[in-house]
Amino acid sequence: MAQTQGNMKKLLKPLPLRDRVYESLRKELFQGTFASGQRVTEQEIAESLGVSRTPVREALNLFRKQGILEQSHGGAYMFTSPSVKQVEDVFEIRRVLEPLAARKAIKNCTQADIQKLEDLIEKEQELIDEEDSSKTYLFNAEYRKTFFQLCGNERLANSIYEYTGHVLFLGILTLKKKSVREIVIKGQTRIVEGLKNADEEQMEKIILDYLDTSYNAIMAELK
Repeated sequence: MAQTQGNMKKLLKPLPLRDRVYESLRKELFQGTFASGQRVTEQEIAESLGVSRTPVREALNLFRKQGILEQSHGGAYMFTSPSVKQVEDVFEIRRVLEPLAARKAIKNCTQADIQKLEDLIEKEQELIDEEDSSKTYLFNAEYRKTFFQLCGNERLANSIYEYTGHVLFLGILTLKKKSVREIVIKGQTRIVEGLKNADEEQMEKIILDYLDTSYNAIMAELK
């Protein structure tokens, strides 16, 4: 009996219902189910997913904090795209925070970190011709998280995630285009090269060029 117990694998704890609702809605968002300006209610989503309204409300509030949803009177929510001014404000902040984080990342990264980033780029490259951009977005998000965590400053990394979240909806839309995915992969590859070269000035230029490219892609989507 003792041997049997020793061979047993621990059961993985299921994700909280709120997180499962969030992931389900995010997948639908990736696949274009929701459009900018579309209104949804807690009741509609709860009935569609077969859950109560409480985890739906919690999940929708996560999207609201990311700037993807606005809550209107009567309890309805509306999917929104940021305004031109909001995008400009976000990128103004990112142009300050991200080069700083990138310079700090050079001092902290290891070969294992570089390998992980390269593996993520490879996974994105494998999906370059896929119509469904959801996996690409997830790998892209994991790349950014991995890279900025290397800065060694949790508050700085969290600030970058927060401001990036405000343009999440448009990021999803732009990544549906193969041309944009190619630009993203090229930028990510240059960032890895910057880490390998350990040149802080070069890295800052790489990040600023990458942000300019991202800004132009998002602004083109707004027009």
